[in-house]
Amino acid sequence: MNTETVEQTKMDGPQVGDILVSSWGYDQTNVDFWRVVGLTASGKSVRIVPAGQRVVSYSKGSESVVPGDPRDHRQDDATTSLVRWYDFRDGREWCVGVPVGHRNTARLWDGRPVHQTAWGWGH
Repeated sequence: MNTETVEQTKMDGPQVGDILVSSWGYDQTNVDFWRVVGLTASGKSVRIVPAGQRVVSYSKGSESVVPGDPRDHRQDDATTSLVRWYDFRDGREWCVGVPVGHRNTARLWDGRPVHQTAWGWGH
């Protein structure tokens, strides 16, 4: 295997300012957003803060959400999370472990609203 494809640099992974998204739940879908506020010197971990969310549309039982206002993010709420790399057919992708009491990971948000179960319908 070519070592150039295995080695990753900080530029290949998360960057400060990136928004991450995770979804989780059993009988419902919950969405959490996170903002990258720092990188460790090795680039193997990131500092993330909860990004909150804002509802942009609602229909019976579900809603579409986007990250909240960046001014609402508190730097002192930051936690350090490991960056994990995975190989797929079309290349390598990364995700970040998130610290919310459930075992989950967050991936880079693509900028589109994300669907979750609406409050009152399982939340």
